[in-house]
Amino acid sequence: MIETVAEQAAPRARSAAAPLAACFLAWLLPGLGHLYLGKKTRGAVFFAVVTAMFGLGVASDGAASLLEERQPLTFLATFDNLATGPIDLISRYLTYGSIVYSLPGDEGNPRRTELVERLRSKVRSVTYEYGNTFLLTAGLMNILLIFDAFDVATGRKD
Repeated sequence: MIETVAEQAAPRARSAAAPLAACFLAWLLPGLGHLYLGKKTRGAVFFAVVTAMFGLGVASDGAASLLEERQPLTFLATFDNLATGPIDLISRYLTYGSIVYSLPGDEGNPRRTELVERLRSKVRSVTYEYGNTFLLTAGLMNILLIFDAFDVATGRKD
């Protein structure tokens, strides 16, 4: 049977679970969503780029962001860090010595003092700003790659 031009241009139907699975896998490990969709080269390149940015961020003394009620932009930065998926746990552990996502609210809390001191030791590093930029860029890139995996899975894009 011969397909018309309109039929050829129409997106191919996939199961309803494919876009969600691709997005979850893309968050779980950068490039994995594309690998799941059969885009092996694209997935490998995306994995290399995002993990390289993340690795440069960690190596440059970048710090994972913590939620702090008095600083609303920390919510965006923490969300961006979380967009890199489980590899974000590495930067949190290296920055704070444990997996932590928010500063305790009480100023006199010894845990808050410890976390702030650990962060200050990173801030004193000459490459701290570069490291943070690399970490945030890795998260932003992975958000775009999750959207790209969604578009590929829904047939909007090849």
